[in-house]
Amino acid sequence: MDKIRIKATLLSIFIVLLLIGYFFFNAIESKKHSLDEKMQEHRELLQNIYKLSVLGAEKSLNNLAFQMLTDQKVVDAFEARDRDTLYRLALPYFKEANERNEVHLSGFIRDDGIHFLRLTDPKKFGDDIAAKRPMIAEALQTRKPIVSLDVTLYNISIVTLVPVFKENHFLGLLQASVKIDKIQESLDTHDGIKSALAFDSKILHKLLPNKHLKEYGKYALISSNDPLFESLPNDNFLKNSYLYTYNDRAYFIATEELRTYANKSLAKIVCAIDVTEDEIIYKQEIRELIVVSFLVLVLLSIVLHFGFKTLIDQINNLSSQHSKQLHYQLYNDVLTRLPNRKALYEDLSHNYYRGVILLNIDNFKEMNDLYGHEIGDKILNAISESLQKAVIDYPLSVYKMHADEYALALTESLPENKFQNLCLNILHTLNEKYYDIDGITIFVTLAMGADICFEDGCDLIGRADMALKTAKKSGFSFVKYHDELHIKEEYLNNISWTKKLKDAIDDHRFALYYQGVHDTSTQAVIEYEALIRIIDKDGSVIPPAMFLEIAKKTRLYIHITHFVINEIFVQLHNTPYSYSINLTLDDILNQETQKMIYTLLKQSDVGNRLIFEILESEGIENFEEVSSFITRVKQYGCKIAIDDFGSGYSNFAYLMRLNVDYLKIDGSLIRNLDIDLSAQDIVRTIVEFANRLNVQTIAEFVSSSSIYDECKELGIDYIQGYYLSQPQATV
Repeated sequence: MDKIRIKATLLSIFIVLLLIGYFFFNAIESKKHSLDEKMQEHRELLQNIYKLSVLGAEKSLNNLAFQMLTDQKVVDAFEARDRDTLYRLALPYFKEANERNEVHLSGFIRDDGIHFLRLTDPKKFGDDIAAKRPMIAEALQTRKPIVSLDVTLYNISIVTLVPVFKENHFLGLLQASVKIDKIQESLDTHDGIKSALAFDSKILHKLLPNKHLKEYGKYALISSNDPLFESLPNDNFLKNSYLYTYNDRAYFIATEELRTYANKSLAKIVCAIDVTEDEIIYKQEIRELIVVSFLVLVLLSIVLHFGFKTLIDQINNLSSQHSKQLHYQLYNDVLTRLPNRKALYEDLSHNYYRGVILLNIDNFKEMNDLYGHEIGDKILNAISESLQKAVIDYPLSVYKMHADEYALALTESLPENKFQNLCLNILHTLNEKYYDIDGITIFVTLAMGADICFEDGCDLIGRADMALKTAKKSGFSFVKYHDELHIKEEYLNNISWTKKLKDAIDDHRFALYYQGVHDTSTQAVIEYEALIRIIDKDGSVIPPAMFLEIAKKTRLYIHITHFVINEIFVQLHNTPYSYSINLTLDDILNQETQKMIYTLLKQSDVGNRLIFEILESEGIENFEEVSSFITRVKQYGCKIAIDDFGSGYSNFAYLMRLNVDYLKIDGSLIRNLDIDLSAQDIVRTIVEFANRLNVQTIAEFVSSSSIYDECKELGIDYIQGYYLSQPQATV
């Protein structure tokens, strides 16, 4: 019996030991799995903090570019290649961003790759920077924005290159960069996070030969914020993730590869977070687990197996709850408890949404300054509640973005018109609300930018943000993004002709052709009208109908006007004939053009043979300025003709007040004058009116003998058209 008891006892002990071993093994594995999950969460946290730091730096650079390039005076100065003015206008933007440590270098690069202006060193310019920097050459070739890590002679930086256009004319690039130290500083702000940057040794030795850096394999350590990184072993330094003990502290190390605009590996960022407390907790839990297991096994040996399983389940639940808590903190806004910006990006990466709406509180900073941050936080909470109520009947998810910004994500496909109506309804609901906060009645309005896209890969947040910025800048409540990257044929044509015009100006390929204006009775030439032409590279002559309207929409038109004025004065000096040139209302109002005309008239005695034709088709609304110009040039003997009279804007009243000499009847009335009875009645009225004012009349576009005869019968004084003479290069 004793032997049996001993055997039974031994067997019981053996069974108990087996159960203890089984329980302990399962418990250890469960804890290891929990620890691994926690380490993975730490890795994701480190990666996300790094990405947010980079995004913050890129946003600051893009904000600077946006501020500069939305200042029309900056773009105009760059187009005019006026370095001093460009420096004076752009410097305040740069200084403000630099003082916030958001940008370290900025400048302008011409479309030929020459460094036009360095805001940090304005006296240094003219070098061919595109030849040194492939990233700049790439941006000049593609004419598209590039944001990338780049190595320069100065430092390793995050660089943004933004193409500068003026009315579809490519002027060059705006460059802004911030040293990689900015990312380091951003990471430093997160307690417990240590970081280091390691770059490709070959590139660093080539561009920065004088720097002596600690090397790990093919990478060199260029900066770190803790001695920890100097002690890492070579074989572990650049592993994706691992645990490392330093000075009796445990650290979780994770690396992230950094790539250039060309997707080439350039560097790695190594981050470390102190997980000593996690390890201590882990070991303490194991110790406690052993004690509890023995107590449970002694007291509940019969139900040992079930007890272990229950305990393991409880431990797993605790670990799961901790993971959920970490996940919640990572993906939710602390104040409003709404899903945050990271959650929105995560959901968008899974293509959950087809539309994004961004809302920004108007004048929120002023509210904070006026009422304090506590009231400001309550306003944010109140608006988040209103927003959730406003979208309760719509397929929308609500997110809290940074600062005073919210986002709504469309969870179902909608037609664009319904999406726009949805946006307007929500905005109307929100902008009608008053908020009673701590006895203060506050009226809040919001601005909205939205985008909807039915294709994969759309940057919904970026495009909605662009629409929101446009709304804020323009003072609108709502702007929906419109894709302007699909250029129509007319835009391509405008770009082509703008280039042709620029080339013609640079190559001096403008020319004047002259068409006679004839006395109706004798057919003798009494003057020549100067008409602009472009001589193409192949020698062909391009008429103004092909390029003049495009020139008027660009800053190139003034070059044509000045060419015509200079050339006609040369012609007046070299020939005895009278000439007429066309002036637009903008020409007359332009101070530079006025000064040029007055100077040339003052320096010569040919004013009595010069006729200025003012285009009546544009409408002469600036009467005082036009009247002053006419009075001034008539002092030099010049004559004035109103061109295109009868084109639809004719105003007989202002003609009675302007001291003009000729009315040029619009070609639309003359082309079919021999058969169009209505045109004949209109022309007859114009001639009778002109005769009463003692103003002579000219018919243009006279192309046949029958039209000529009708003009003569109606009493028109002078004739111009292909019937009597065509435009010629010489008179």
